[in-house]
Amino acid sequence: MKRAIGIFLTLSSLLTYLIVDMLYDPVKETITTTDMESGVTTVTVHYQYPLMFWVICFILIISFILGICFILAKEKLYEECSLCDTPEYTSIK
Repeated sequence: MKRAIGIFLTLSSLLTYLIVDMLYDPVKETITTTDMESGVTTVTVHYQYPLMFWVICFILIISFILGICFILAKEKLYEECSLCDTPEYTSIK
């Protein structure tokens, strides 16, 4: 059961990241500077994502790691034991 939940969390976080990456477009800032002595113009382009993009990415990273932990976790095998076979109950007659 843990493995199924882990696979679901891992795949859903990856697919959600792909969708969010397509929905949020970065804001493009262009800074142009010109050196007066040499006449060289430098254009610096800076892309900035909105804050909500980073919050969603943080949540998706946590769910991805949790899913990997669930996938790699070993399930405990419980031994069958009956309550009647304990020494307290077998000695009373």
